[in-house]
Amino acid sequence: MARSILKENKFFRQAHDKAGKIAKDPGKMEELVAASREKLQQINFEDSKISRLADRIRIIIRMVRAYAKGSYRQIPWKSILALVAGLVYFIMPLDLLPDFIPVTGFLDDFTIIMLITGAFQQDIQDFLLWEEDQEKQ
Repeated sequence: MARSILKENKFFRQAHDKAGKIAKDPGKMEELVAASREKLQQINFEDSKISRLADRIRIIIRMVRAYAKGSYRQIPWKSILALVAGLVYFIMPLDLLPDFIPVTGFLDDFTIIMLITGAFQQDIQDFLLWEEDQEKQ
């Protein structure tokens, strides 16, 4: 269901098209990671629901960065593509609800992130286990 909702969103489809080009270039992926981190810093996370979503975005950022560096490649291409598309969507200033609208402008961004993290939950869990294992070494 989540994947069909993502396919129906024209702005996400545009982000997904861009993601295909970005995911093939580690330098562009690093730029995307930097832009995503910068946008996260601009958001007020006092609301606990928004805070949890920000945590999900941070995980996606770490996954994309690890993939770009080549340190984590145990993820299917379609999954990394969706995660990159989610970050592209997140940093796009104009999407379904433009981000300059206070609070409301981020609702669609967070909805997309929730759908992606739900659809690719197993890949995310696998990454978190790998990341935990890396910290132990």
